[in-house]
Amino acid sequence: MLGALVLLAQGMAMPTPTPTVPPPTAPPYPSIYVARGTIIPVTVTKDVRVGASGTNVEERKVRFAVTQDVIVDGYVIAKAGDLVEGHFTNQQNVTHRTFETTTSQEVTLDLDDAVNFCGDTIHLGFERTFVGGVRSGFLSFGVHAHDAVFGKGLVLKAATDRAERSVCAQPTSATPPPLPRNVVLPDNAPPVKRAVSQ
Repeated sequence: MLGALVLLAQGMAMPTPTPTVPPPTAPPYPSIYVARGTIIPVTVTKDVRVGASGTNVEERKVRFAVTQDVIVDGYVIAKAGDLVEGHFTNQQNVTHRTFETTTSQEVTLDLDDAVNFCGDTIHLGFERTFVGGVRSGFLSFGVHAHDAVFGKGLVLKAATDRAERSVCAQPTSATPPPLPRNVVLPDNAPPVKRAVSQ
């Protein structure tokens, strides 16, 4: 009987624990302060096109990309290709006259935030409105129209809309690249400061 109990105890022995491997962790990045108004160029990666015969007020989400590495005080805070989220609103403007109706399409593009390479959100401020072509007709005859478009490849000059106290960043020895040519400014762009010669 004692032998049976020993065999039973050996069969119920606890298995040896297998060592667990911790999941890989992201490399630690320092956090830096990013001032309000820091420029982040954004590339339109897909056309935002609103037809002149579109429907009235609509809002849709859009996703774009950071154009180039953004360097602040020797740290990269956003890399080329990082996600930028925003939305656009379109509205149809209709003017009725005695013998004519005029319709135009307006699209307003807003950039809300960028999500950088380590997952931090950087809040952006950018709003630009474009009015598409006019569709008009005399007693329903004659139609002329073109779309309101923010075309693929445009570079928008977005900026941080608030101070960010703690944004993860990667040290770099690179110098900030110049902004691309022909960037699209927001509607409420601050005035350009010009040097005064004496």
